[in-house]
Amino acid sequence: MSTSEDAEFSEAWRRDGPRVAAYVRRHVPPDDVQDVVAETFVQAWRRWDDVPRPPIAWLIAAARKVIGNSRRAARRRTALHDRLRLLDAAARPAEDAGLVATDRMAALEALAGLPDEQREALLLVAWDGLTPDQAAAVLGVRPGTFRVRTHRARGALRDLTVPAEPRTALPNRPVTEGGLR
Repeated sequence: MSTSEDAEFSEAWRRDGPRVAAYVRRHVPPDDVQDVVAETFVQAWRRWDDVPRPPIAWLIAAARKVIGNSRRAARRRTALHDRLRLLDAAARPAEDAGLVATDRMAALEALAGLPDEQREALLLVAWDGLTPDQAAAVLGVRPGTFRVRTHRARGALRDLTVPAEPRTALPNRPVTEGGLR
């Protein structure tokens, strides 16, 4: 840029800067105004030979584009932040991940141990969220038949998941030469 172009640019900054800032103030938070105005004039500086005279319309159009770019970048940052937060929450281990995994495996093994009809009855209600009447319709059975299946399945699950009472040993009897007394 020549000395006369430097002077012309400085004059535009002095004269048009406040007008560009007034436009920008209506579109961005107060903390961002100076950054947008500065970026607008940086772009003007780089293309000063191509900027029409008087430059105010071009400067406001450029400020409008800078604002748009700034908003898109903010949306991308927010979307990225939201995705990272979701991934962090999903990847965060449970308080006792080993215990949760063991419980899940035990539940899956218990389900696998049920007869197919009982397992399907439980899954339709528990996992698919169907009412007993809806699940009965899916299976093509009467609601009463379905309720009997789920009742039996729950009982079988209790039997499979609740550890049996420890068996008590026979009382100690002294052994004699002839055998037990």
